[in-house]
Parts: sequence; structure tokens; C-alpha cells
Amino acid sequence: MQPLEVERTSVSVDSVHHAPSRRRNKALEKQDSFLASQVFDESTSTDGGPFSAYANTTNTILGAGTLAVPIAMSSAGLLSYLLMTAGVISVHSMTVNWLVMVADYLPKDVARNYEGIAQEYLGTFAAHMISLVFIFGGLSLGMSRMLFTSRSLAPLLASLFDDDGVVRPQELRSWELRMLWSCGLLVVLPLGMLRDISKLRFASGLAICTLTFAAAFIVFCNSSALVKQPKLGSGFEFIVNFDSSFFLSLAMTTSNFSCHIAAIPIYGSLGAQKSSMRKVVLAAMITAAVVYQLVGLTSYARFGYLDSDGSNILEIVAEHINHKRQPLQFALVSVASAGVAVSLVFGMPVVLWALRSVLLSYYRAASAVRAKWAGCSARQAEAIQNADPSFVEWTTVTMLIVFAILILATAVPDIQVVMSFGGSLGGTFIAFMYPALFHLKVVKGHESLRGALRRQNAAELGVIAMSVVYGVVCLSISLQKIVRTLGESQSSEAVQSDSNSSTLMLWN
Repeated sequence: MQPLEVERTSVSVDSVHHAPSRRRNKALEKQDSFLASQVFDESTSTDGGPFSAYANTTNTILGAGTLAVPIAMSSAGLLSYLLMTAGVISVHSMTVNWLVMVADYLPKDVARNYEGIAQEYLGTFAAHMISLVFIFGGLSLGMSRMLFTSRSLAPLLASLFDDDGVVRPQELRSWELRMLWSCGLLVVLPLGMLRDISKLRFASGLAICTLTFAAAFIVFCNSSALVKQPKLGSGFEFIVNFDSSFFLSLAMTTSNFSCHIAAIPIYGSLGAQKSSMRKVVLAAMITAAVVYQLVGLTSYARFGYLDSDGSNILEIVAEHINHKRQPLQFALVSVASAGVAVSLVFGMPVVLWALRSVLLSYYRAASAVRAKWAGCSARQAEAIQNADPSFVEWTTVTMLIVFAILILATAVPDIQVVMSFGGSLGGTFIAFMYPALFHLKVVKGHESLRGALRRQNAAELGVIAMSVVYGVVCLSISLQKIVRTLGESQSSEAVQSDSNSSTLMLWN
């Protein structure tokens, strides 16, 4: 993400327009940054070819969300999930195509990322809005990664340390909390302090290998169980499960197929073969859909309706394996779970990098304003904003982000709610609204939304209207679920406290 530059934000300290070569925040220029992939320089692009672009796009789409697909399918019902998937792929293909068309129309001095395009064509407010979306989306992504990590390891340890090799529910939550905070403080926090994350490039390849192995193992276990006992799980719904969870499933599915942030850089990597981008995106989405359907359908058929408490299908499969009676399967699920956990943990610095970059950019902009008010010159204020963060600033912001993610993940341990919240924000702004606005403004040249109210703009206007409805419905339900989860957590703590007090009184 391009930082909010001194001369182009609401906290401006210099009204002079700088040359296109103006300095950017180094923290946002790292190739491995989650949001730095938005910054693309055509002069440094290489012709990677359609297959390389296909691999990168598929890798962007497929992720830890694969393990949550069964809960999304369970929440929606089989047929409605299939129709939902087809609809999401259709809309995403169209909006990604709009983004790459926008890239062809952009001047060379405009950053090829959401914030840069929004700042140039939609104004400062739109740039700040998308920055906030990335902040909350990044927190949601970090929470889901840490929850997936803890829930992948907890069943294994609970079974391993149980005398009978059985996963007991009362022990499972305890192990999840231990793994959440242990991995967060002992692994993620030290890795997050790194100023050069190029050494963690292996995390991307590791994620592909581990998720492929985990998905194959899940499909194999589910298929084997269905062959032995050909009976659909309780609560399996062929058509639709229409309740509030349906919209959470829609938000999760929207997020699971999104590749919008990386679309422009991948498009640039095609070089002379840019015309194949639409086929590349469609092929990547179809590949992801096949993987999602295999994992989701076999899991849904075996287990039936899956409550959101068991959002990680790898966790559910592990709970049905006894390490004493099924040593081989336990060894395989241990490899899958440990591999997924390691890849997620070592990928966390990329998430932290993006969040930290945005927060430090705002902090530096505020520092520049304070310096301007204190009597510093515009050049000095600009130097303050563009300066590299100090050790104290870097460490403080990193610690704040990590502790915020861990505390929020402890308070809201429902992966479905966390992912749907991120999907609601990302779907509304990143996947739907902003690509449509960019296309109307940059490609079609409309100065205002009112001037774009024409029949030939029906597709863009329809997507914008859909994004508003989608955002209001999905985001409100996600927030309602978060409030309910927090309330239930406080109620359970109160009941536990009363129980302990009663026990103590009886003892006395």
C-alpha cells in the first residue's frame, strides 16, 4: 500500500507537487508485503508467462480459508453454496477485469494500488477509507490465522496427553488458548520484529505444499469414512439453510475467491501476453472452486451440519482420530496439522508488515503535522514523514498489533465470524465498490457518480448498489454475531465464577 504522502493528504504539510520520482515509505516497498504487491512498476516487470500468472493467482486465492469451506457450505446448504460460488466467481472475474483495464489507463506517476488510485481519482476521504478497510481486514486476517494455528495443534496435543488418547472438549479449549498465546508471543512476535522478511520467502512455498497435503488428507479420510459407512451426516441440507449464517457463508465465500489486491501486479508480470489475464483469473478461480468443493462436499457429507465452533475441518478430522488405535492416521494428521500451523505462523510477519506500514504511515503524517505547527519548514516536515521508523516505533507498533490480534482472537474465537467480518469489509470495498468506481472514473472518464447514471454503465452501477446492500447486511450480521459471542463469553465466565464460589462455600 502506498503511504499517504505529505502533499496529497488531509494532513498536508506541503502544497508543492513533487515529481513522480518522489520517495516512498520503504516499509511499503518490500516485495513480500501483503499490501506491497499492489505497488507495481512497469519498468521492472518481467514476462512470467500465463502459467506463472496462473500459479500466482491460484496461490493468492487458495489459503487457510480452504479449511473453513465446510462450515461455509454447511451454513448455506449444498445447492445454494454451489450457486453462491458460481455467482461470486462471475462477479469477481468482472471486477478483476475492470482493475486490469484501469491499470492500462493510469499515468506512470500514479501508484498501482487501491490507495494510490483512490487518492488520485476519488479523493483523500476514499484513500483514508480504504486504508481503514485494510487495517480492520488485516486484524481479521491475523486473528483467523492465529485461530487456525491454535485449532490445528490443540486436538493433537489434547489426544497425545490424554491417557486414553481421546480428545475431551473441556481440555480442547484450554489447549487452544495455550497454543494461541504461545505461538503468538514466542514465534509470531519475534518474527514480526524482523525488518527484512525476504528470508521468509519459503513460507509461500511451504503454504502451498502443506495446504495441498492437508486438503488431500481431509478428502481421503472423509471418502474412506463414507465408503465404510455410506450415510450422510446429520443436518445435511441439499438445497438451502437460510438463516443469519447464510450471509456469513456469503461473506466467507466472497473472501475465499478474492485476488483483487494482487491482480494488477500479476497483470503486469504477463508482459506482452497481458491479453490472457482474463483466462488466467477464470482458470485460477475454477481451480480453487474444485479444491473447495472436494474439501467441502466430502466433509459436509460425512459430518453433516457443522457448528461454527468447529470451523477448522482439520481440527474436526483430528478429533475423530485416536492416536493409540489409529497410529498411522494420527501421524499423518499430525504432519498435516503441524505443517499448516507452521506455514500460517511464518506467514504472519507479512500480515504484520502490512498493518504496521499503514499505522506507521499515519503516525509519521501526524508527526509531520506536529512539526509543521512547531515551526519546522515544509522540507523538514517532509523529511520527518519519510524517515525510516526508529527501533522504538517499530517495536511498539509491532507489539501493539500482536497483542491486539491475540486479545481479539481470545475474545472472539469463532473463525466463521472473524472471516465473515473480514469478508464483509473486503467484499464491500475491495472486491465490489472500488473496482467499479475506478472503472467509471479512470476508464470511462466520468467526473461524478451522478454523471455516470446511464444505461451503458448498468454493470458498474449494479455492482456498486450490490456492494452497499451486501455490506449493510453481511457486516451488520457479523457485528451482531461478534457482540453475541462476547456476551456469551462473559456469561460463561460469570457462571464459572459463581460455580467456583459455591464450591468454595461448600468446602468451607
